[in-house]
Amino acid sequence: MMWREPVMKENEVQPESTRAEAWSLELIQAIEWKRFEDVCQKFYELKGIRSECTPLGPDGGIDIRLFQDDNQPQIATAIVQCKAWGNSFVGVKPVRELLGVMVHEKIGKAFFMTSGSYSDEAKGFAVPNRITLIDGKMLLAMFNRLPDVQRLALLDFATAGDYHIPTCPSCGTKMRLIPGKAGRRDFWGCGSYPKCRQKLGARQGANAVVAYYE
Repeated sequence: MMWREPVMKENEVQPESTRAEAWSLELIQAIEWKRFEDVCQKFYELKGIRSECTPLGPDGGIDIRLFQDDNQPQIATAIVQCKAWGNSFVGVKPVRELLGVMVHEKIGKAFFMTSGSYSDEAKGFAVPNRITLIDGKMLLAMFNRLPDVQRLALLDFATAGDYHIPTCPSCGTKMRLIPGKAGRRDFWGCGSYPKCRQKLGARQGANAVVAYYE
């Protein structure tokens, strides 16, 4: 398959991206998946909680590990799953899968963080299983409750560079939106193609074209 770079028309000027001056739900929903994970991890760091993001590649259902036991500092006390799905709903299936990871890792507490919201079934499943669901509106409130210096530092961290362009989960290169052909859907392809052939689905959200595993 041949991928073509977008061609600009003669005298066409590439629009400049403007940095956000304040947190908003629209901004949270426009952040690409890897930056979203990093922002969530950075938030825990600002709150004084030691945390680690998992490296690129298969993560086993864990995006962030939290360490809050001073007596056993190397053992994770909770795990976090992050989904930057724009304004989409998270159903019960990913929440059930997170419980499976908790059982496998022998960890009794987890957090699920998304830019969107949760279905009623997901909410009902999470409560008795010690999974805290954090949606985009709750994230916005959490960020805005930070002291001014920390809130603005997190905002700068979140919006540096092409924060809305997804990162390749295999090699870390920024991806490109590839137009679908012959009636097929558009998709995100790795910017280092053909060296890396990773692809992600493309879903049009309210504020950005978000990437997801098909």
